[in-house]
Amino acid sequence: MIQNYITVAWRNLLKNKAISFIMIFGLAASITTFLLITQYVFSEFSYDEFHTGADNIYRIRLDDYKQGILTSSSTVSYHAEAPAIKETFPEVENFVRLHRADGMISYRKPSGELVSHHEKKAFYADSSLFDVFSFPLLKGAANQVLRRPESVVISETMARKYFGRHNPIGKTLSLSSDWQGGDYIVEGVFADIPVNSHIHFDFVFAIQNLLKNQQFATGGWYWANFYTYLLLKPGTLPKALESRLSGVIEKHIGKQLRKYNVRQTFALQPLRSIHLYSQTASEIEPNGKIGIVYVLILVAFLILAIGWLNFINLSTARGIERAKEVGLRKALGCEKRQLMQQFFLESLGFNLLSVCIGIGLFSLVLVIFSDWIQTTGSFSMLVNPLFWIVSLTVIFSGFLLSALYPAFVLSSFKPIAILKGYLPKQTGGESFRKSLVVFQFTASIFLIIATLVINQQLTFMQQQDLGMNINQQLIVKAPKILRTDSFTNDIRSFKDRMLSHTDIRHVTASSEVPGQEIFWTAEWQRFHQATTDFKLCNMLAVDEDFIPTYNIKLLAGRNFSKDLSLDNESVIINTSALKAFGFASAEQAINQEIGDVIPKKIVGVVNDFHQQSLKTANRPIIFQHIPWNGSFLTIGLRSNHPGQSIAMLQKDYQEAFPGNAFEFFFLDDHFQRQYESDERVADLFSWFAVVAISIACSGLLGLAMFTAKNRTKEIGIRKVVGASIGSVVMLLSRDFLRPVGLAILLASPLAWYAMTWWLQDFAYKTDIKLWIFLVAGVLAAGIALVTVSFHSVKAALTNPVKSLRGE
Repeated sequence: MIQNYITVAWRNLLKNKAISFIMIFGLAASITTFLLITQYVFSEFSYDEFHTGADNIYRIRLDDYKQGILTSSSTVSYHAEAPAIKETFPEVENFVRLHRADGMISYRKPSGELVSHHEKKAFYADSSLFDVFSFPLLKGAANQVLRRPESVVISETMARKYFGRHNPIGKTLSLSSDWQGGDYIVEGVFADIPVNSHIHFDFVFAIQNLLKNQQFATGGWYWANFYTYLLLKPGTLPKALESRLSGVIEKHIGKQLRKYNVRQTFALQPLRSIHLYSQTASEIEPNGKIGIVYVLILVAFLILAIGWLNFINLSTARGIERAKEVGLRKALGCEKRQLMQQFFLESLGFNLLSVCIGIGLFSLVLVIFSDWIQTTGSFSMLVNPLFWIVSLTVIFSGFLLSALYPAFVLSSFKPIAILKGYLPKQTGGESFRKSLVVFQFTASIFLIIATLVINQQLTFMQQQDLGMNINQQLIVKAPKILRTDSFTNDIRSFKDRMLSHTDIRHVTASSEVPGQEIFWTAEWQRFHQATTDFKLCNMLAVDEDFIPTYNIKLLAGRNFSKDLSLDNESVIINTSALKAFGFASAEQAINQEIGDVIPKKIVGVVNDFHQQSLKTANRPIIFQHIPWNGSFLTIGLRSNHPGQSIAMLQKDYQEAFPGNAFEFFFLDDHFQRQYESDERVADLFSWFAVVAISIACSGLLGLAMFTAKNRTKEIGIRKVVGASIGSVVMLLSRDFLRPVGLAILLASPLAWYAMTWWLQDFAYKTDIKLWIFLVAGVLAAGIALVTVSFHSVKAALTNPVKSLRGE
């Protein structure tokens, strides 16, 4: 019996190759897309779960309140808080503090060759780092490393980068940093941090020397520069502990805060929720967004549902051709149960084949397009049992239902009517079948509109005036090793040397460059006014050439002078700061005083420029004339072919600053990289829209076939009585396009609401234009019309004699 079922199924597959291909590969494409999204969702939810004590690790967030209103939140806080909290609350088992140690790291080989690189993934940390977190050490012991002030541990990748095949233990690395440099001895090597970690680092230096720095030695409760993590004892209620943490702030700096009319509290962020739920200032790395994950889950189920519904449509449409087979089998004594078994097993076989092809395509896509997809832990998900349990449970549940429905419908044909020549007109219910098409096209049009809006927003952000010039700007990491003790003199000498070249128009030094968050912030107030109101401002250290190099518009006052003594107590502010401090105009702000404790005179006001992408609102920026605090050199080039200029720059740089690594990037590329995640989202939605509309159209093709088969005699009669081919095509196409028109009406408001919600995350956003809905509707209707036209024309061209000769 089973063999007979298989034989019949195979014959029908070969008899209807085109439809079988559409059914199998349409569902396979849905399954592939579903698996891709599911593995991405799993990887997003897997962040930081590899730590043994992940459920008991919390990061401290510092919140500022003024007059009961939350004014700012930050992931960095004071270095003195952690020891005080551990001493006060027995629920705290351990803590670890991290502070950035970005700088230049050097190693002198036994041959005398100096290897130097600017490194961004470096931190100072407590020796408890490997006790709190489960970062595995490949060399060294967790209870021994980072105990001595001069110790450092490095990643396995950095061990190969600096020491090759040699054992790095006991070797000396030199750190040149804006914080606390010096020589450090390698005491351990840790495995590279997994992708699904909210923090990544390659170097960890002992924190003891940093805390001896004058800035921190006398300011344990003043400088908020440290990421602090607490390991709580099992069974601790974090909310109850959080409500008592603010008492530590009150004990140490409560009086000072009240002078500034500020209240601060500590909040505990669960380690595993940081990646998807935290978008706080000064994040260690850019995090994901839970909203995007929810949207992708919805899209995954929509596309899988489209595939299943398409399978049902094509299965029942194809069943018309098998109506006589069913009638003959029933007339010969075949029971309905046996017919259901046959059709169920056929559908099950098609589904299983689709699943196998879908899984194969999924694995293939991960390999071929891994750089484009850039999902976290793509291949690790393939060996995650939970991923396959959830994915296959959803898939098999769906295709069991999609196999049962066609089996039930096709086995219900009436044998007497069929053998008399009356084909079933309501196979599967015409209304139900059309409702499936409506659903498919509603989802497809929704994705088309979403794709258009995402691309429109991306184009809007990339084409906006940034308020500055980022073109032909070459950024070079500023030297950390100097010939003299004066950074200013060395840089000025280098600048003069650069400006002597005709290919270079400007050179400036600054603490930050556009395209990245400014981590240096301070609370400043406006002096000589009745109320004391401190404003959180971004602080930017620049020299006198920064504003002209970037062509930032000066609204009032003047630029900094080259004379250091003239602008030692002067600042320039942007228009966001102007508004924050309550000045009526740029002119009014000139010569006014602002500051934290020591007043600084405003000598200039510049127009706002976009320090970060247009996803972030412009913030108050205070420019200070600190030419010796530069981390970057911006070199404005004249040539559109900078290869020769870069070679010349490298030669001059290494002659001026021997021992320093020459590392550079172009500012426009650097700035555009802020939109990489948005570009990937746009690409993904484009792919989803193509898959959805393709599968939906194949479902419409099935409907066209069904309608043409069912109305063969009607079409023949119409042609006999004089109907033209055009009128017949119009008649059939109109019936096919009605579900698409209804889908457009349903999808448009849903897409408008969803994309309005998505745009809320952007500080500067485009309007959702009417043309987007028109384009999506015309595109969907056009594709649908092309899809059904072939069968409509074919039916209209059929000789009426052939369709009516049995009458």
